[in-house]
Amino acid sequence: MIKITYFALLGTFSLIFLIAIIYYLVKPAPSGDSSVGWAIGIFYLTALLGVILVALLFWRNKTIGLIVLCIPLLFIVIPIIKSGARDLYAWLPAQRATPLTLHIANNTSALVNVKLECWFGKTDGDEQSLYKTLEFTSKPLAVDQHVLSDYDTQLLSAKSAFIRIVFYECLQQSGNGYTYVREVQPCMQYQDVAIEDFQGNDYLITIDGEKNTDAFRAEVRRLKESDMYQNGVF
Repeated sequence: MIKITYFALLGTFSLIFLIAIIYYLVKPAPSGDSSVGWAIGIFYLTALLGVILVALLFWRNKTIGLIVLCIPLLFIVIPIIKSGARDLYAWLPAQRATPLTLHIANNTSALVNVKLECWFGKTDGDEQSLYKTLEFTSKPLAVDQHVLSDYDTQLLSAKSAFIRIVFYECLQQSGNGYTYVREVQPCMQYQDVAIEDFQGNDYLITIDGEKNTDAFRAEVRRLKESDMYQNGVF
């Protein structure tokens, strides 16, 4: 069994390495942000070659060679286990008796996407990850109420390290015979909120255009100069 598994993994990794080498030789190197992923791919490919060569050195002792070949599998299995544990943690019920109602008051004439980002990790730590984003669309000068599910309520009020509320102005545009909505990047404004603020029955989110960030204002000026800010209100 060990011998079969050893040769199966060795053949699989060798085939993957061969295909990747052909891909890198045929496809030209990208520029810009894509070059980072390209370089990381080369790093992983080099590491895979090292694993194959070390495993070949132990072809007489296939037990050790199999252990070496299992190293790349750990890099696949460990993230899956962490993701599953995180999903289980988010799913387990918290002590919460009543649902949470979000009240979104849009005091601007803009169509706004409101995103509540649920960040996991230690509140005061350096390593935090975005787990889930709750997204709502607020029409101009509208006040809406959204009753959240028990799952989303516990994410906001108990499970997350903190919540980041982000506003994006949406431009309704048309082209090529169809209409679409485009978010203006960067965001209008954002704020980090402690989960304790969501532990009541209601939470009010107010959209105020006077609090827009300097980065957003600069982007709006650029879009106006390029005549790309159609239907915008700022």
